[in-house]
Amino acid sequence: MADRIPVKAIYSGTYGSSDVTSLGELSSGETINGSYITDNSVTLAKMASGTDGNLITYDASGDPAYVTTGTSGQILTSGGAGVAPTFQTAAGGGKVLQVVQGTTTTQVSTSATTWIDSGLTASITPSSTSSKILVFFTTMLAVGSGADIHGGIRLMRGASIIQDYGTYTWGNYDAGENPFKYGSFSTNYLDSPSTVSATTYKYQGRNYSYGTFYMQIASRPASIVLIEIGA
Repeated sequence: MADRIPVKAIYSGTYGSSDVTSLGELSSGETINGSYITDNSVTLAKMASGTDGNLITYDASGDPAYVTTGTSGQILTSGGAGVAPTFQTAAGGGKVLQVVQGTTTTQVSTSATTWIDSGLTASITPSSTSSKILVFFTTMLAVGSGADIHGGIRLMRGASIIQDYGTYTWGNYDAGENPFKYGSFSTNYLDSPSTVSATTYKYQGRNYSYGTFYMQIASRPASIVLIEIGA
């Protein structure tokens, strides 16, 4: 019975073939043998209607199934063997959302033991309270000639100290080191400001002894880079 098919399914011309007329039509519940269907003959117009945006897949039993339509911007994600794929929101972590840079070539020096601004600063307005700000800055530091002369720096978010690099950030540390000492200082810090307001980052410096501490020595270029990372 499985080989019986409707006349119109295999013959659209003038009837008269004994093979065709003797078969009749399928009874309810019977199927068409696939060998009677010409390859590439089933068009989209002959398929059952579905929901706009649905995709066809196969379930764990190997039967046809559909993938529920996702929303704009979602991506198709595999659930592995035996599980239908689904549309899901793309992961947002690790995205660079914006980059801000600040520079200066102005030399700043201090002989005082109180903190002063270095003049290197940049401001950024996070797009979300869950964003993180990756801070990079580099500058040229120096201390004057003499034994045990040293200075320190610290990274600030507004009026808040977020990283103190210590008393001996830069300097001549023992009695045998008398020459003027200078060089490049670079570092980075990952901050969580938890705000969507404009936020200023800068670094400050201070002297810790009787000498002079220099930032951006000899007007060498210094820069600070702020990178907003999406959560």
